Amino acid sequence: MSTFQEILRKLAFFWEQQGCIIHQGYDLEVGAGTSNPATFLRALGPEPYRAAYIEPCRRPGDGRYGTNPTRMQHYFQYQVILKPAPANIQDLYLQSLTAIGFDLSKHDIRFVHDDWENPTLGAWGLGWEVWMDGMEVSQFTYFQSVGGVSLKPITGEITYGIERLSLYLQKANSIFDLQWNEHLTYGDVYHRNEIEWSHYNFEHASTEMWFRHFEDFEKEARALIKEKFPVPAYDFVIKCSHAFNMLDARGVISVTERTGYIARIRELARQVAELYIESRQAQGFPLLGRFPKDDDTAKGTVPPIPEALLNDNTGSREDFVLEIGSEELPASFVPIGCRNLEKEIRQFLDKEAIPYESIDMHGTPRRITAYVRGLALSKPSQKTEKRGPAADQAFNTDGSLKPAGEGFFRSLGKETLSLQAIREGKDPGVFIRSLKGMDYLFSISETPALPTAQLLAKELPEIILRLDFPKKMRWGNLDITYARPLRWILALFGRYSIPLVVGNTQSGDYSYGHSQLDPRRITLEKAQDYFVQLREHKVLVDIKERQKSILDQLAEIESKLQVNVLSKEQVIPQVLFLVEWPYLTVASFDEKFLVAPKEVLISEMVEHQKYFPVCTSDGKLKNLFIITANTVPTDQIREGNQRALSPRLNDGVFLFEQGLKHPLEKFNEKLRLVTYQKELGSMHDKVERLMSHSRTLQQTLGISDPLKATRAALLCKADLASEMVYEFPELQGIIGKYYALAHQEDPEVAQAIEEHWLPKGEQGALPETPTGILLALADKFDNLLGCFLIGLKPTSSSDPYALRRQTLGIIKILIQGRYHLPLRETLRQCLDAFPSKNKEKQNLDVILGEIESFIINRIKTVFLEYGFAKDEIEAGISSGCNDIYDAFCKVSALHQFRKNDSRFYLLYEVYRRAKGQLAGQALNGAFKPELLIENAEKDLDGVLTQTDTLFIEAISKHEYAHAYELIAGLQPPLAKLFEEVKILDNDPHLKSNRIALLKRVFGLFDLLLDFSKIQA
Repeated sequence: MSTFQEILRKLAFFWEQQGCIIHQGYDLEVGAGTSNPATFLRALGPEPYRAAYIEPCRRPGDGRYGTNPTRMQHYFQYQVILKPAPANIQDLYLQSLTAIGFDLSKHDIRFVHDDWENPTLGAWGLGWEVWMDGMEVSQFTYFQSVGGVSLKPITGEITYGIERLSLYLQKANSIFDLQWNEHLTYGDVYHRNEIEWSHYNFEHASTEMWFRHFEDFEKEARALIKEKFPVPAYDFVIKCSHAFNMLDARGVISVTERTGYIARIRELARQVAELYIESRQAQGFPLLGRFPKDDDTAKGTVPPIPEALLNDNTGSREDFVLEIGSEELPASFVPIGCRNLEKEIRQFLDKEAIPYESIDMHGTPRRITAYVRGLALSKPSQKTEKRGPAADQAFNTDGSLKPAGEGFFRSLGKETLSLQAIREGKDPGVFIRSLKGMDYLFSISETPALPTAQLLAKELPEIILRLDFPKKMRWGNLDITYARPLRWILALFGRYSIPLVVGNTQSGDYSYGHSQLDPRRITLEKAQDYFVQLREHKVLVDIKERQKSILDQLAEIESKLQVNVLSKEQVIPQVLFLVEWPYLTVASFDEKFLVAPKEVLISEMVEHQKYFPVCTSDGKLKNLFIITANTVPTDQIREGNQRALSPRLNDGVFLFEQGLKHPLEKFNEKLRLVTYQKELGSMHDKVERLMSHSRTLQQTLGISDPLKATRAALLCKADLASEMVYEFPELQGIIGKYYALAHQEDPEVAQAIEEHWLPKGEQGALPETPTGILLALADKFDNLLGCFLIGLKPTSSSDPYALRRQTLGIIKILIQGRYHLPLRETLRQCLDAFPSKNKEKQNLDVILGEIESFIINRIKTVFLEYGFAKDEIEAGISSGCNDIYDAFCKVSALHQFRKNDSRFYLLYEVYRRAKGQLAGQALNGAFKPELLIENAEKDLDGVLTQTDTLFIEAISKHEYAHAYELIAGLQPPLAKLFEEVKILDNDPHLKSNRIALLKRVFGLFDLLLDFSKIQA
């Protein structure tokens, strides 16, 4: 058995053999090996570098008082950087695992998507978490930017979780049980440190001191940057970062304020990075040429296209397969890549008019494949006819050309011809044709047949490189981008390979098998062998076949164990593209973890581990989980996954139980130290506003009761100060509910704590309890008012505080609950709860108007989701949306009237006719019944008189469907009026009175809708 220090020594020896400088750890507190200048600074600029070192790391928020078997605030990383990243960097990593004692054939190794980012240092890259039997054991990243500076060449970073790897090698269950050497364990050396530092980090660190340190360190960094000393300046950037991490662990920086602190550190890092590059440039970049150069060019010359693909005259067809092989793609990228590749190939073939039968798309983590069936070997010749100008516009009477004629011949690239020559057929491609009695110039040209292979060889590299993914990256010294580094391209047309080069990757007639089960190179004789050959080498490339295999195995497990598998919709889209040949197997965890809320356990299993949780038929969570392995499951793999999950569940239980020790009021007091937003005060200030808003809303809506509403508002943010929510922010509110129930709060109050965060997405569930509804509205109104008051308004491209989503929530809650809420009055009353400093020198009417306009735009979005037409929405909300539910009822009634009642269009025609006659006509004088002469106008007046009172009553009762029934009754007398009565009579008194009569009609219309907004 290798001891911990022997493993470190073996790693150092391996990387020394690969030409790395063996550095020592940084002498400052850092959260990761990336922060060491050997990585951060050396990744900048064009100079190559290779380094490896052990980095002691401190992450104050990760302390667990020495109780968690794999999580600590102080630990070690083994850091490797290779600049530029060599093409075989993945292979080197796997070889290093073998070098320290692993038999990789006995483990399930995965490269799981992880877009690494260090926002405080302005550094980011694309790569993976490397999982061994479900546990993350390394971070593998291609840096794209450091300090906000785009990198070239690209640095490859490998960060080993050295303690976790040692757990496997020593078959230990806790890091503290690892043998450091023959005599001492890891716990002997570091366990007490964990206990004391955890107490300090979470409970005793002086926040006043650390706030002061942050300011001092920032000031010193700025001074050193000004003096152009990037290396010592960087030390003070790291000191700022650690001070921030300490304050964060103490829970005194809110989510909102974190953004500001991170931005300050990131700006310092950016200035240091730029200054460091300037410094190295001034020195002439002295390390250029000092390391062996990795060859980024394609090997050999590109062979010619096979003659068999160029000389087809028979109209033959063959299958064509394009497989783009790469390092492991993010799971969500595979279906995106398949869709986009299919679109590109289909558009290309259709544009070139190359016949084909079908295009099928397939994909796994390491390949995206387009399989084109029945593709023609050549693009058929095409005749193109072009019409030119009329003959009399192209030629003079003597037959010579006019400018229009000359332009026509110039567009064809032909010598000019006289009219006589054309009529004599001197050029068969140019002729005269008569259309509708007029002669026109015409030309006909023929494009010769072209080999499809020739067109593909030219177009495919461009198609591959312009494939769209959510994120693309560069690697090595190349300037091209793709989702992950390209490693092979199969382009097989029938029996022949189409030669092409993308970056440093040359196409061929080969693919590769399963990365673990059968990693051999596969040479294909013909495209039709593709699926059979890959299956023989343990790759199920067909996505539907792979999904069916997973579903069949899940069904078998459900039947065998008499259980229900949970979270299929969330897990399958992930694991489907994490494996090339799925093997499902069941493992268990200790029943003691079931004391934690099931949401915590499910979150760990689904979000972090990609496991399927399992429950009984009555919904009770069982201590089982289902693993989707990418290799044949063994007891060792199942035990490894259990070892990976247990610390996560242990963490959840530990944090949950820590929170149970304190009443929610104690957490509430901590909120006084948590800044919500600098201009809006602490999170506790927000809670006090929510209590006020809840009272306002309770009185207005008349739901819940004042005591429940106020109590729920008081406690709704308390769990934000708990370590549980700090670690599981997605469970905010849920944890608060459990804590409230544990402390015997009213069940509806507890439920409201969870519900006030709803909806969590645009289509998410809405709160159901009266108290939850009040609190959800109060929170969203507070966020809207607060952000608009201090100028944090959403823009067309940015909505960092999710105000659009929250406004959609307000609208949907009011509609679902059928609540009539006076919007402007409510906003004004809630505004009273904000301190005067936020309202001084502000035009509050303007701000409220901006909020109302913002809400109205979201109302239109929600109404569209209900299936209402745009013109119905515009017509229905024309009188305003001060009562959102009332506006919904109006538009809904209009929609139903238009959809189900034929009188709508008859009424619309009468309205349109009336508006046309009244356009520009002024109303002079009031309506006078005694001036009614014609029977038709008397009839309309009679119906109006009968309808008026009933209509107003229907409007006041919000019975808009009935109002439309009443207004529809005006259509017959209105139609009769226009048929029998001259509205714009010569007698000015009769004309004015008839206009006034119609104005009475339109006055009723206007209470319901603006008919002018309706589109015929």
